Amino acid sequence: MLRTLNTLLAIRISITANLLIYYIQKLPLIGKLVRDSFYGNLDFKKIITVIALLFTQLWGVMLRFIYLGMLIYLPVIGLGEGLSEEDQLKQFVHIFTVISFVVAAVSSASVLEPKREKYVAVKLMRLSGARYMQASLGYRYVTFMVYLLPAMLVFGTLLGASIIEAVLLTILITLWRILVEYAHLKLFEKTGVVLIKHTALVWSVILLGYAAAYLPLLLGKVLSTDSFLLSLPASIVITAGGLFAAIRLARYSDYRAVVDAATKRDDPLLDLGRMMTEAQKKSVKSKDSDYTVNLNEQDKLKTKEGYGYLNALFFLRHRSLISSPINKRLAIIGAFGVVGVILMILFREQLEDQKWSLEKIFPFLILIMYFMSIGENICKAIFYNCDLSLMRYSFYRSAVYEHFLIRLRRVMSLNLGIAAALGVSLTAITAAAGEEWLSTELLMLWVCVISLSAFFSVHHLFMYYIFQPYSTELNMKNPLYFIVNMVVSFAGGISIILRVPAVSFTVIIFAVTLIYLAVALILVRKYGARTFRVK
Repeated sequence: MLRTLNTLLAIRISITANLLIYYIQKLPLIGKLVRDSFYGNLDFKKIITVIALLFTQLWGVMLRFIYLGMLIYLPVIGLGEGLSEEDQLKQFVHIFTVISFVVAAVSSASVLEPKREKYVAVKLMRLSGARYMQASLGYRYVTFMVYLLPAMLVFGTLLGASIIEAVLLTILITLWRILVEYAHLKLFEKTGVVLIKHTALVWSVILLGYAAAYLPLLLGKVLSTDSFLLSLPASIVITAGGLFAAIRLARYSDYRAVVDAATKRDDPLLDLGRMMTEAQKKSVKSKDSDYTVNLNEQDKLKTKEGYGYLNALFFLRHRSLISSPINKRLAIIGAFGVVGVILMILFREQLEDQKWSLEKIFPFLILIMYFMSIGENICKAIFYNCDLSLMRYSFYRSAVYEHFLIRLRRVMSLNLGIAAALGVSLTAITAAAGEEWLSTELLMLWVCVISLSAFFSVHHLFMYYIFQPYSTELNMKNPLYFIVNMVVSFAGGISIILRVPAVSFTVIIFAVTLIYLAVALILVRKYGARTFRVK
């Protein structure tokens, strides 16, 4: 088994090392020093392998910090600011229990997960299916517990949990996940059903689970989930079940059928690149009905010329690609507004007791507008249906500043409509809560939402023109694109922690938007012709 584990780790580290070399080549300045011959340079590969090994371990720990911090801790301290430390801990345990124990029980099962690594190890390298699964599962759940423990200790103790409670939660979730693995395996053995491949069921559980996780926090209801989960009977049952499942998984004799079911060559999950490429291309293809232009639309086109005509024609002939994501976002915002108004009316007294105010929403606006803006969707559609062919010509690249401005105005107008819908929903919720309509906070909220819509319009187009992250297969190839996007998303998380007052927050957002716009205009005009190219 140790030999199999070494082989398994060698496969993973080799893949990670090759990816590191590939992405280092994409970095400015440093990338030019790393040649393709380095893939076969054994001395260099040994150094990269050590870096890759450290990176995978640190990344595993970091992911758990991101998971507990962004998904659980920040919402608890942000939305539950008026709660006592004990109640905040109860909310933390409740959200963690629903997401990690309930939702993950349906959506995650390594034993039946289609993976390229599994296909390579068992089908191509002819490793024993039983030894591979035993080594893979053992390594997964040992590292699962090791990676999760530091994050649980940090965030748990910040909310007042004892070290024993944090360790117990980590052990219980690890044993529970082992028990769930065995349950998935037995379900497949008895019925032939691979539960994680039933997409509709899995996503239904995810949506309902996340709603059940966060709804008590939004309503100010404190459930005693921790009392049940950390009770002696529940701990004994989960511990006994997890240990029993671990023994049965270690002694399971029919892994061959399980591996065969999870490594079908035609399964698209084994080729994530192909699957993602097909999905990406499908998402940016227009409908045949889009090419039907009526007389009024033709008259509007006659008033355009040059790149203005080109872009007007593009947006007209691909209107379904533009309207579909907008309509979905408007529907989400509308549903959010209706539900918010109903909750405000039903639970007004409880919210008044918690001193709810509109100012509590401000720190979340960055992340809300980040996901609501449609700039990235439009950039993908423009690249695949227009720029992929035209950016090969020097005259088109040299006019990059001109069509950047045209598209910026159009994207801003579309995002402004989404921002207005969000502003109306939040205004309605504020009115239902019984707060003053024409308040400074409400005015600042409208200014902030509109500024953020402009910010993300500039952001996505600027990233597209300067980094041009898409390849001909619509894959992301530029690591700097990921880094800058990660910085922006982290800024949203930091705003939740810092809790800047509404007026100061709005002034900062407005100023940053103006600065970003000025920087984007300067850099696109100066460097766009060189960076805006096919990759």
